[in-house]
Amino acid sequence: MIRLDKLYIAVGSVILGILCVDSYGIIIKHLGDFYSTVQLTVFRNSFAALPLLALVYFTKSFSSTFSYLNTRFLIICFIRGICFTLMHVCYFLAITNMNFATASTLTFSAPFFIAIFSIFLLNEKIGIYRWSAIIIGFIGVVMITKPGSDLFTYYSLLPLLVAIFWSIAMIVLKFIPDSFSTAKIQFYSLLFSIIGSIFLYFFTSDHQTIANYKDFSLMVATGVLGGIAAILFIYAYRLVEASKLTSFEYLAIPSSFIMGWFFFKEAPLDQLFPGVIAIIVAGMIIIWRDSQREGK
Repeated sequence: MIRLDKLYIAVGSVILGILCVDSYGIIIKHLGDFYSTVQLTVFRNSFAALPLLALVYFTKSFSSTFSYLNTRFLIICFIRGICFTLMHVCYFLAITNMNFATASTLTFSAPFFIAIFSIFLLNEKIGIYRWSAIIIGFIGVVMITKPGSDLFTYYSLLPLLVAIFWSIAMIVLKFIPDSFSTAKIQFYSLLFSIIGSIFLYFFTSDHQTIANYKDFSLMVATGVLGGIAAILFIYAYRLVEASKLTSFEYLAIPSSFIMGWFFFKEAPLDQLFPGVIAIIVAGMIIIWRDSQREGK
């Protein structure tokens, strides 16, 4: 049985992580009209290393981070790093060109893609509950994106790509042995993500000179907040089973709505409902089914 103090700490970490993600998303949406998406991605990925390096230093895990490496591990981290780079590019484009809450909500289709990829990559069998969740979830996505209507734009597909890249990054973790620490996996995944974003920077254009120290500080803040969020999520999921925490991540939906309304006066209620309810219900079905399987 889980101690309540651990559960409270884990839930608090998840909520703080959500606030960090939404906060740097708000900054990106603000800066997206003045700087290129790839330029912002470079800052987001590069300065995310600061909290991670601080964690490695305080946990005295430098030696283990740089030892016992093998080709398979580095290839998997490379895949994760590239997925993170593409995920951030798609997410930043989405929130810059869409309502903040709408873009954030559509990324919650990730559990459905994870379930689908598990069939092909992990040879998992998907039962009636998960298939039902996948179908309900995609109905919710269609309700929000409204293909064929005036509300639909190709930017509406970007949050779905975010969910796909995130799902791949999560699935390939299954191929890394448990002997590799989370911090070590995160370090090399972030390293390749930084390399990937810098590579994109040199092969794309429309980058702008940073106008002032305020913008520079905000760009740095996106990386620091993103790095802190990653650490908080890792810490939370190491304290408590995933099935007991995942549902709290859906707090990001009202959080993104409130922040979008407060900072940008956006209130896309007509577009979000009732599709958002279908997405949440589908996610809860998957969470419930996972908890049932873990209890066996």
